Amino acid sequence: MKVKLLFLSLILLIAVTVTSAKDVFYPVSEIAANLLTDANSVVRTSETTLEIFSKTKIRYSIKEVITIFNENGEGEGVLFIPYDSNSEVDIKVANFYDKEGELIKKVKKSEVYDQTMFDGFSMYTDGRFKRITPQISTYPYTVEYECTIEQKGAIDFYNWMPCDAYNKSIVYASYKILDYEDEGIRIKPNKLVNTVKNGELVDDVKTYLWELENMEALEHEPLTVSMVNFVPRVVVAPLTFEFYGTKGSMDSWKAFGDWVYSLIEDRNDLPEDRVQFLKELTASADDPVEKIKLVYELLQKNTRYVSIQLGIGGFQPFPAQKVEEVGYGDCKALTNYMKSMLQSIGIESFYTLVKAGANSGEIDVDFPSQNFNHVILTVPVESDTIFLECTSQFSPFGFQGSFTSERSALLIDKNNSRLIQTKNYGLNENTWKMKASILVNESGHAVVNDTVEFNGLQYESIERDLRKTHEDIIEDAYKTSNIPGANYRTIAYENRPERIPSATRTRLLEVDRFATKMGDRMFVPVNILNKHSSVPKKTSDRKFPFKTRLSYQDEDCVTFVIPEGYEIEYLPEPVKIETEFGAYQSELKHSQNSIVYTRRSVKNRGVFPPEKYADYVEFTRKVVDADSQKMILKKK
Repeated sequence: MKVKLLFLSLILLIAVTVTSAKDVFYPVSEIAANLLTDANSVVRTSETTLEIFSKTKIRYSIKEVITIFNENGEGEGVLFIPYDSNSEVDIKVANFYDKEGELIKKVKKSEVYDQTMFDGFSMYTDGRFKRITPQISTYPYTVEYECTIEQKGAIDFYNWMPCDAYNKSIVYASYKILDYEDEGIRIKPNKLVNTVKNGELVDDVKTYLWELENMEALEHEPLTVSMVNFVPRVVVAPLTFEFYGTKGSMDSWKAFGDWVYSLIEDRNDLPEDRVQFLKELTASADDPVEKIKLVYELLQKNTRYVSIQLGIGGFQPFPAQKVEEVGYGDCKALTNYMKSMLQSIGIESFYTLVKAGANSGEIDVDFPSQNFNHVILTVPVESDTIFLECTSQFSPFGFQGSFTSERSALLIDKNNSRLIQTKNYGLNENTWKMKASILVNESGHAVVNDTVEFNGLQYESIERDLRKTHEDIIEDAYKTSNIPGANYRTIAYENRPERIPSATRTRLLEVDRFATKMGDRMFVPVNILNKHSSVPKKTSDRKFPFKTRLSYQDEDCVTFVIPEGYEIEYLPEPVKIETEFGAYQSELKHSQNSIVYTRRSVKNRGVFPPEKYADYVEFTRKVVDADSQKMILKKK
């Protein structure tokens, strides 16, 4: 009897223990201390598997568990998966846990946000996205996601870069590729990657595996180069592919260009009446460049940009005749249309893929892949080359701007596609030239008249103002003004939209308390109109290279009219600075009742090693100090 009671008690104890225990997953206490330093988020595990069954059947399986520590890391906890008619997404697990690892919420499939990929300008798209955004205000918390993405073919594969943000540490991450039919893939890991398997046969499947463990969070450094240069990364692309019924190869840039050419071939026909019109339009122009310009201006006047992203249409333009009918198109269609119009008057041009964006980073010229997001037109003329941005109704003829300049691009030519370099805007083209007069009265107020000529990439800073009303320009001047006490009276522009564009801005403004009065002295700033005022943050142990993004030179000449009854007591000494980062020179000279301030500032574009960062900070500090000087006037 005692035995039975003891056995019954044991059963009851086990039952109570089982029913009261809670499932605990990924408690924050398990994270190593070194991974918490400077971390807004910590990747507990990130496991991605790419299965290549054939050229037309591809599956990604993804598991990610990430702990979010503060609002700066919230973006890492959002699940965002774009897809289209070529792919299917299945979110299998979406759970949220608290600090102790206890379940907060299990997201149902009906709660997943699923919407058309609306970008504000696409008229036609089959792009969609699924998104889950945790609505959790108590930190830290942990998200757990598992999903699969199936594709019916691809021209590119997922590139692995588990550390893709600053202040993000990683406990464990892996990328596995299973190539069942040995379809052939191209792989380029950098030196920081730990390769576990590199094409070995595992259960008769060609297998690749890379792993990353215990990577501490990186702190952002000022002016840093792209992260792709200093974190573990594996770039992957197919050797050959099938995509929406087309076949292509990534074996070389020429081979990839052949595929693109097949998409645009025979899409250049225009109605005969349009061809005749173009011939008449350009008949009186003897210079080929003038003919090209006339056609380009016609394009700008009669078409507008609308994004078209439907199936293969994400890569293939619709025919030139269609653009002629509807008057709109995306970058592909408008570029092909411009190419077709030039072809109709006997001028050869080339459809050209480019990775656009002011800070988009370069493509890897040694690894052919689909890493482009835009199309422009390349037009060779004699010993020159004109690049045309066909999506803008306002861009000056032949001006690329920082959006597509100074980078490699893929020129599409039948059996001869190749990488080329787009326009490089240099030091002597990106200029600012200012002449100004500043009339200071005895109260320290000033009337300023200044005229500035913007050239090259500096033109971009005022390009939008050229299309605004005077009222809007004045309103925006107040919003962006860095001149304390400025009252803007008039601002006018003269635009010269050439291939190296320039524009002249003329302003009249009054500045309250321009000079500071102390007793019988007046302290007058030498530079309020083009002043460097910020110095990059110092870093005691710089780890990565830094980059200056624009070569330019500024020239200023400002005449100060001394108020009646005052004389010069002190003028700052001339300043001259010369470094590999740039140069600076300024001086003041006086004559009777005026003082002439001249200044020349030069910045060089380049990438510099981390050990030179302190020198760059010192150079910038000296420039800021020189621009902040004041002269002293004294009452007679």
